[in-house]
Amino acid sequence: MLTRSTVMGLYLLAPGKTVNQILEYCLVWAAQRRGIRIHAFSAQSNHYHLVVTDPAGLLSEFMQDFNRGVACCLLAYYRKRFPERRMDAVWSPAQSFSQQFLVNAAGIRDKIAYSVTNPVKDGMVSQYQQWPGLRLCPDDWGTGTRTVRRPPYYFKHTPEELTYEVVPPTQLDGPLEQVVADANHVIDEHEARARATLAAKGRRFAGLRRIKATDPFDAPRGQRPRGNLNPTVAAGGDARAFANAVRAVKRFRSAYREAWRRFNATVKRFCATYREASQRMNASLEHLFPGGTLLMHRRYGCARAPLDARWCHLATPS
Repeated sequence: MLTRSTVMGLYLLAPGKTVNQILEYCLVWAAQRRGIRIHAFSAQSNHYHLVVTDPAGLLSEFMQDFNRGVACCLLAYYRKRFPERRMDAVWSPAQSFSQQFLVNAAGIRDKIAYSVTNPVKDGMVSQYQQWPGLRLCPDDWGTGTRTVRRPPYYFKHTPEELTYEVVPPTQLDGPLEQVVADANHVIDEHEARARATLAAKGRRFAGLRRIKATDPFDAPRGQRPRGNLNPTVAAGGDARAFANAVRAVKRFRSAYREAWRRFNATVKRFCATYREASQRMNASLEHLFPGGTLLMHRRYGCARAPLDARWCHLATPS
């Protein structure tokens, strides 16, 4: 699951025909360019949630394409719509994006449900289907192709129309009807909990009239909460699977730090460039970067150890 927030929490993603079109086109354009499979998406007024599969290991490039396209389009759109307003950025600079790896089927269903029911949790609408922002959900799986037109901003040499499908994760086994039903069951549970929580606090839902009147340059009142956990993995409540995944992440980070330390030492002692250091280390087959390393492998050709993903319930057996 991927998440990113707007700068200062501004409501720059507030639902509307043009904003929805920009988000959809940029998402599909970036996904098709990088081979990403789209499973679920929900854009709230100041952040979005996205669940995808990344078969080619190009997630960072996909997110760069998507976020850059949205930012360029929205900057042009809002500068034209509000010429008296100054606008320099769309996304929060604090973090490029938040990423959670979903290690089992329960984790996938849970985060899809979390993504699409976010407007209910935030007190916007009583049912997620009422949310007027862009949303892609399990009900869209297997319903055929969808088409989105190119927005009249930023893009010039890309297709005028893009056709795509919202697909279920291949990790969810079973007939399509059952896969959709299982995902919707978890969504219903999330919605029921969200409504109960809001009712206990005496809060009412904002409703469509208030949502459509949102000022994109407004933002939530008060300071944003700090110190909240930002987990790297999710397992849908399976404590053992979560613990195994956390240990695997810690092992990877430790091995990566050690490989990076040795790589830098090789550069300082023997080599003039990173590429030369990579060739020297690869020739000796020592101090390989851990399996799963992407950037150092692509940029400098650093060799990687085999990827051991036995801790992940969804790993494909070798």
